[in-house]
Amino acid sequence: MTFVDEPDAWRAIEEVHRKEWARLVASLARRFHDLDVAEEAVSEAFLAAVDHWRDGPPPNPAGWLMTTATRRAIDRIRRDARRDEKYAALVAIMSPATRP
Repeated sequence: MTFVDEPDAWRAIEEVHRKEWARLVASLARRFHDLDVAEEAVSEAFLAAVDHWRDGPPPNPAGWLMTTATRRAIDRIRRDARRDEKYAALVAIMSPATRP
């Protein structure tokens, strides 16, 4: 039986979630100027916590969550930027002004 199957584990994650959700989202939204990115990154960080906190929450759960959420937000912003660059290049290739 893994740690996340135990009621105590879920209570620990829920307690951190209640205490830290709003603070983490607000901090990331201020940093990246995008509330959707912030909420998605924090949600992904809490999902990752379920997998990683098998032996209990780390000594500084808020710090772990902030680091994980920040990495997820940066990854999403980079992924979106790459997709936008590819789309812009495709539009440039297909526009009538660039056709022979």
